[in-house]
Amino acid sequence: MEKVTGGTGEEQLAASRILAVTEEELKRIILDLHDGPVQQLFAAQAQMGSLQSRLNHGEAIPNDDYQLTFERVSRLLEASLAEIRQFLGTFRPPDFASQSLVEMLHGLFMHHELTTGVVIDFRVSGSQTVPRLPLPSKITLYRICQEALSNAYRHAKAQRQQVSLHISSGQIFLTVEDDGIGFEPPPLRGPQATEREEHIGLRGMRDRVDLIGGTFELNSQPGQGTRIEVKVPIHE
Repeated sequence: MEKVTGGTGEEQLAASRILAVTEEELKRIILDLHDGPVQQLFAAQAQMGSLQSRLNHGEAIPNDDYQLTFERVSRLLEASLAEIRQFLGTFRPPDFASQSLVEMLHGLFMHHELTTGVVIDFRVSGSQTVPRLPLPSKITLYRICQEALSNAYRHAKAQRQQVSLHISSGQIFLTVEDDGIGFEPPPLRGPQATEREEHIGLRGMRDRVDLIGGTFELNSQPGQGTRIEVKVPIHE
């Protein structure tokens, strides 16, 4: 279990770290595009190029070879488009200023379900209505949900994802959990805090919560899924 609690000094530290994390995120997006959709498009191009080369050499190509090539190219294009749609969802955020947190999350979950096929169980409890939140708090909770759901699908191979909001005693509690493969959480605080590239998403969630004076807790074990809990104050 890794628990992170924000404070005044920690908020200042997070503010300086978030710039470096943002730069790393951009690098990761570029690498993900290169290693995902771009490679799939190259593979589709290679399949069509091989077929064209055979035609140019006057080879008689059986219909089965045509069908097999077209099926492979179609699968590669479909996979590439699915990944591109996911990236577009990341770059096309909701209207944070005008929408409520629940409205924003519903939009995020619809997009996630459409592009991954994984259904999200979303529950709201506590107060009858979710109170208005400061803009930084809404953005933080939205981005944490986005990162956690993406990680669960892409890395943890989760088949079930659950998100809950609970409002109580002037605080809002966000929980995101999955039934994925789980992992051993790295340290996120202190001299041993991770700086490894593959942990950039976890560091980003930690820093976002620090900036608004909240707490961030990560629970995971190999084979036991992952649970993320965030608590932020409500300043109306």
